[in-house]
Amino acid sequence: MIPAMRPFFDISNQVATLRSLRSLVLDGNPCVAALSAAQLRQLARPGRVAGQSPAQVIAGYLNPAAAPAPPRADAVKPCRVSHFDDDDDVAPVAPPPPPPPAEDRSPPAEGLRFAQTASPSLETGAGASKPSWLSDRGSLAATLPSRRGMGALNQEDEASDLKNQLKEEQRRSKRLEQQVERLGERLREQSMTGSSKGSLPHFEMVEVQLGEILNQGGFSVVHKGSWHGTKVAVKKLFDPNISHELLAEFDNEVQKLEMLRHPNILQPLALHRKPPALCLIMELLEGGSYYQLLHAPHQFCSAIGPVSLGFPENMNILDPAATALAFLHARGIAHRDIKSHNVLLSPHMEVKICDFGLSRLKSELMTGTMQFAGTPSYMAPEVFRNAKYTESVDVFAFGTLMWEAMANDIPFANLDPADIRERVVEGRMLEIPSTAPKEMQQLIRGCWTSDYKVRPLMSEVLKQLRSLKEGARRPKTASGRPGR
Repeated sequence: MIPAMRPFFDISNQVATLRSLRSLVLDGNPCVAALSAAQLRQLARPGRVAGQSPAQVIAGYLNPAAAPAPPRADAVKPCRVSHFDDDDDVAPVAPPPPPPPAEDRSPPAEGLRFAQTASPSLETGAGASKPSWLSDRGSLAATLPSRRGMGALNQEDEASDLKNQLKEEQRRSKRLEQQVERLGERLREQSMTGSSKGSLPHFEMVEVQLGEILNQGGFSVVHKGSWHGTKVAVKKLFDPNISHELLAEFDNEVQKLEMLRHPNILQPLALHRKPPALCLIMELLEGGSYYQLLHAPHQFCSAIGPVSLGFPENMNILDPAATALAFLHARGIAHRDIKSHNVLLSPHMEVKICDFGLSRLKSELMTGTMQFAGTPSYMAPEVFRNAKYTESVDVFAFGTLMWEAMANDIPFANLDPADIRERVVEGRMLEIPSTAPKEMQQLIRGCWTSDYKVRPLMSEVLKQLRSLKEGARRPKTASGRPGR
């Protein structure tokens, strides 16, 4: 070592010595806590030899027999060093330096006096407990941090990291499953639309003779007509300025009707798509709508004369309407405008649902466009809130349709849309007639559940309706209940 650097290393050693003594020896020992820094340096320096730490020096003072022996000088082997000159010759190995003169390794007298004075106090001092580094293993090593404890902490950290990684992978897997489900739904929808797209024949307006008006809405009017001698219903968009939205709604209805073939769904027959004339020829049900049968029976045309609507007769209408809705939902389509006006009947009481202008595929429900759709009196609370919704909005509307049949009244009559919205969102629904069977009352309440995730499926509603229908057909017992 360079002589000029020795004072620097001595100072560093002294600082390290003081820190070691403060942390490992003196803390908690009242008998030596009052020693000055100079006394500590004096105690630690005299017995310091190569290979010994300051803590081992103090341990040797307190217990000379347990102090480790310093390493022998002759045990240090010289290193073979090669020096290369300009001729790349290897210089001979330098001889080992002569051993240093023997030094007195015995503890200094002052250190022994301190050990003799301090040892009894450390062991049996009044109010002082024996240090853990003396009581556990008789060594300062007992006060050092345990490798086993540090390893346990590291294992806990690794376990926590693995748990977090697992949770993230589970979330990612769930997102992928949802994406796969949506893609599968789109593929099924495309397969349905692709196989039926363009299947309707086109007609010219001169082929149709228009008759009386059957129904009129905001953008269209439905005429009774004749097409090559066949009685038909002609739905015509009367707006001379065909907007993009109006054309899209017309195309949407045609597309959905091409996808659906069911005995309880009004079937299209032909199409005329030449703006400004947009027309759709459909099969004609000359009886009228369920609304007319309930609230304006004089307008309804029945083949059997006036119709008396009791519970069995209403069930004969609600059952096929629910069947059509369950079929729609199984095909991934939401009607979004179920009401008594859109349930049509023939003079022989055949039932078909109509008006698919607002119907949407499941994948189209939350595209951000036309979320607020339907008739306020039949609208679900999630639609009023502009929240996410599914085909269960049809279940809610069908619950209102069942109430309308049981009460023989118009739902939310004489209330404007704002008042209806307030009542529906707050859950203050219509009062169910006490004359309705209890099972029907429970079914209506189930369809009106505010949380759309808890509402029954349309297939479940259909199953309960048929159970009620069969119960109404069975003869009554003395208690008034249906017999077996």
